[in-house]
Amino acid sequence: MIAARARLIEQILDHIQLLGTEVDRLSGAAAVFIGLNRTDLRALQVLRTSGGMTAGDLARSLQVTSGATTRVIDSLVAAGHARREADPTDRRRVLIKLSPAAERIVDRSFEQLREQARLLLESYQDEELETVARFLADVRSLIRAHARRLSQRALP
Repeated sequence: MIAARARLIEQILDHIQLLGTEVDRLSGAAAVFIGLNRTDLRALQVLRTSGGMTAGDLARSLQVTSGATTRVIDSLVAAGHARREADPTDRRRVLIKLSPAAERIVDRSFEQLREQARLLLESYQDEELETVARFLADVRSLIRAHARRLSQRALP
């Protein structure tokens, strides 16, 4: 029983590692589908879930320089994918917001995957869904922490 559990844990760990490759492939395909580079697509995805953010917040989310973020924002604004708006709570700040058209484009590019995943998830019991949700949140947290560790110890 212990050996079977250890094998199952190793199998899950392998799937987590391989998932990165699959997500990278999906990001590349989605970027091509939309007609953007990967960084611009990542910006759209971040903006899609944020409801709007400052350029500094976007730079931190994308983990790129302020100059690169300015280029991304300028590109998205020029293409009509995003707009700059004054922050309603602090007029000195500018928020970057996704345009409704870009929101539809992002949604459309992942629509079929989301629908297939929804059908799969609907086959799970409530307790299983709670476990999956907790596991994914925990793994995302571990991945972010590990990425920070690797970034701090990058090889020269």
